[in-house]
Amino acid sequence: MSAAHEFKPLLIEAIQHLQQLHTLLLEEHHWLQQAEKQGDGLDALTEKKQALLQQVEQDVQARQAFLQAQGLTPDQAGLDAFFAQQDERIAKALSQGWAQLVQLLSEVQEANQLSARLIQRGLRHFDLLFKAVKASQGQVRVYNPAGSAGDLSIPRHLGQA
Repeated sequence: MSAAHEFKPLLIEAIQHLQQLHTLLLEEHHWLQQAEKQGDGLDALTEKKQALLQQVEQDVQARQAFLQAQGLTPDQAGLDAFFAQQDERIAKALSQGWAQLVQLLSEVQEANQLSARLIQRGLRHFDLLFKAVKASQGQVRVYNPAGSAGDLSIPRHLGQA
């Protein structure tokens, strides 16, 4: 089997994993924007995303090992040298696949940054709500069973509740 035929499945698999990761990130955006959704779905997405990230890391390691087995450096220069060693038609097809992988990686990075911004926004919102609740402690007036005004910050025993 030629080196190009060995590299092609590595490239296709890496593209598929990045596409799956991008899809999960888009689902994550949806969950992060829906405040009423339960956290279980987001937890499941996070687990899937973590598994895909590990697979993407394995894809990178497999490509690096492949390039090293070809006597090339495991970087862009080694990849360029590998493409240069191939027949023009094959090199062009592999280069297009690589360009697709690089584009997908860029899209995944952008989607991940958006997730980070959505999470930060949610944390800021939660922090504001928490501060508002904390500031209102001792200021909220309630009525006890006897009809007199009480205060939420007064500790009660279970028998007096």
